[in-house]
Amino acid sequence: MLYGCGRFAPIAKKPLSGATAQAGHAVVSLHSPSFRSNGFSLARRTLQSLYGDNWHTAPYTGTDASELGNTWGEVLLAPSLIYAPAVARLLDAGLTLHGIAHITGGGIADNFQRVLKNNGVGAELDNLFEPLPAMQKLTKLAGISPADAYLYWNMGNGMLLITDEAQAAAVVSQLQADGYQAQVAGRITAAPGIKLKVAAGELTY
Repeated sequence: MLYGCGRFAPIAKKPLSGATAQAGHAVVSLHSPSFRSNGFSLARRTLQSLYGDNWHTAPYTGTDASELGNTWGEVLLAPSLIYAPAVARLLDAGLTLHGIAHITGGGIADNFQRVLKNNGVGAELDNLFEPLPAMQKLTKLAGISPADAYLYWNMGNGMLLITDEAQAAAVVSQLQADGYQAQVAGRITAAPGIKLKVAAGELTY
């Protein structure tokens, strides 16, 4: 609860902690075009073992026109997309959000689990954005399993929003109107745990 002072009236703010998330709510994903701060230690170790101490100057041959950088160092340091303005506009538009998971400093499973545990629910995500090409390359270079990759990296999904099923389309439309790539990624489930249905198969956490 936040309180104003003087002539300002008290302003009540509900934390978007996931405490009101319920089975049947929709999960919306915002696309991430970069690693953000996900799994940098693993990425550095992998690239250093392949290219030595100057791994950051090693050429990177991209397969996607959206990839930024000609070297591995530039790819890993591609700028993060900031989602705060988009979330603020959703709230200003009166759209309901029950929880937000910022997928950084770890992957989808760990970060989203912190939100879901506040009401003991789980999630099934069957329409996530595809992993970035650079992440797919690193997965192969390091011999990382898909299950571990989704623990270490955002895999192309920078933020997950929990909203009412009836408002999911409006949330996606508002995000897209603001210039973000967004899509409904799945649903909240009554049973705890996270299930990901991705190209590599079904992953359970």
